[in-house]
Amino acid sequence: MQKYWGLFLIVLLSLSCKDDRPVLKEPVDKELAVVVPEKPVMKQFGFNLDEFTVQLDTVKNGDSFGELMLQHKVEYPKIAKITQDFKDTFDVRKIRVGKPYLILKSKDTTEAAQVFIYENDAINYTVVDLRDTVKAYKDKKEVTYVEREASGVIETSLSQAILIKV
Repeated sequence: MQKYWGLFLIVLLSLSCKDDRPVLKEPVDKELAVVVPEKPVMKQFGFNLDEFTVQLDTVKNGDSFGELMLQHKVEYPKIAKITQDFKDTFDVRKIRVGKPYLILKSKDTTEAAQVFIYENDAINYTVVDLRDTVKAYKDKKEVTYVEREASGVIETSLSQAILIKV
């Protein structure tokens, strides 16, 4: 009787370990079988940043919009069109030192500026699209409100207690 238990266990294990994977009829080329993980798409300001060479910088003392554009291979007529036609949307005289901007350049050998994005503040930004027909528009970043709660014992003034806790 004990002989049959061993045989029964072997049969049971072989049935439970059955391979359910489909059998390939054609041999797989090992070089083609390499799986490359898909790179996530980096989207920001409504643009796919993977399509451009991205340069992030801040406005420095003495910088002007015209100089920034000339450094990034934008022609004079486009600069003039932006400064004259889009005063209501983007007044180039209001560029402030210390404000961040983003230049999206073409990935070809010219690396000419395609899009200029100026961050007015933490939420609002202005986009100057230099491709084909020049256009400018303002937009806002998506804002998430987070409610927080704090508690404690006030032993001094309220302002001092808040500063100490934070």
